[in-house]
Amino acid sequence: MTNWLAEHTLVFGTWGVLAAVLLLPALESALPLFGALLPGQTAVVMGGMLAGSDRVPLYAALVMALAGGVLGNAVGFAAGRRWNTRLLERIPRRLLRPGHTDRALSLVQRGGGRAVFVGRFTAVLRTLVPTLCGMSGMPLRPYLVWTVLSSAVWASAFVFAGYGLGHAPLPLL
Repeated sequence: MTNWLAEHTLVFGTWGVLAAVLLLPALESALPLFGALLPGQTAVVMGGMLAGSDRVPLYAALVMALAGGVLGNAVGFAAGRRWNTRLLERIPRRLLRPGHTDRALSLVQRGGGRAVFVGRFTAVLRTLVPTLCGMSGMPLRPYLVWTVLSSAVWASAFVFAGYGLGHAPLPLL
């Protein structure tokens, strides 16, 4: 499986793979709700798999995954701060009910940094929590501290999971 993955992704070269490891998680976190459709976490695991089979440098996959997580969260936070609840008002009612928005904002306000940390590891929350933190008025400095911390743990966990799969014998894959 690693050989198939390498053949089909390395068509874009090492820099293309690393760009995917950076951009997909960034876009996933930066686009509220719609980011859940992007395979950001899958791209991070893929980067780890290719590092495990010595096709891309491990440190580069780690750095790109971390940077993508932090960049996406920062953009999502800025969008929430800038457009506040007007951003969520544009989402169709059948996808996001007003009561759910108020409850989510309340949870983010109460949870603070814990919400950022847990949100990094949950697919749908990964797309919503940065924007909700910006909307809730969370101070930037603590938000960035929690973003870097959660992104570092998340990037390491999933790059190394992929790295292990890249080293796995073929019959297991």
